[in-house]
Formats: sequence, structure tokens, C-alpha cells
Amino acid sequence: MARILLVDDEQGILNTLTILLKGEGYETTAALGAEKALEILLKNEFALMISDIRMAPMNGIELLHIVHDKYPLMSVIMLTAYGQVDTAIEANQLGAFDYVKKPFRTEELMMAIEKALDYHKILANPSDS
Repeated sequence: MARILLVDDEQGILNTLTILLKGEGYETTAALGAEKALEILLKNEFALMISDIRMAPMNGIELLHIVHDKYPLMSVIMLTAYGQVDTAIEANQLGAFDYVKKPFRTEELMMAIEKALDYHKILANPSDS
């Protein structure tokens, strides 16, 4: 099953996402903040990263810039609070696969994850498509 890196600066969101995705059979690793995510990425490979946009000190857009350059095959879904849609659209233009508005509906998030993982498979194994 696909490995997913979860990034947020709120432990409660990370816990919720971890429980939800493990229940769906995904292997997850949680990173409390963008800096921790970068540390984890140095030692591990992931098919997908799900990251909040609004974090501090490094925000999700800054993290996306780094990840898109260093790990171009990894799909990225950005989580955005209501009212940050312009930022989410910017994230798409910078290489994010998709964005999901918080509070998210489980079905919407799962659909975005499935599509992002399918896209990752195509990028990682172009001869299989």
C-alpha cells in the first residue's frame, strides 16, 4: 500500500488524518510542521504528501517549492481553510496535484488521494501506463 506523509502544525489534524488513512489501509507518517517533514523526507520515500498550507514558521507553499524540486515524482495534496482558495490555486500552479478545503469531507479527501496516487504510479512507472 502507498506511503503517505502527513504535514500539519496541529497535532489534532495529524491524529485525525492518521486514523482515517490507516483505517483505509494506507501507511502514514505524521510530521508536526514543515521542518519536520523535510527531515523525514531525507530518510524516507513517499508516494504522496498531504500538507496544510497555513503553518509556521515554514508554510505549506514554501514546503511545496522544496518538495516539488527535490521529489518531483511525489504527488502533493494541499489542505486549505475556507477563504484560502487563491493560495490553493497558487499551490496547484506550483506543482501540487490537488487541494482540499478544510473542514474536509472524508469522501472528497479519499477521492483526491486515490487520484493523486494513480498519478504517482504513472509518473513512477511510465512503462506500465
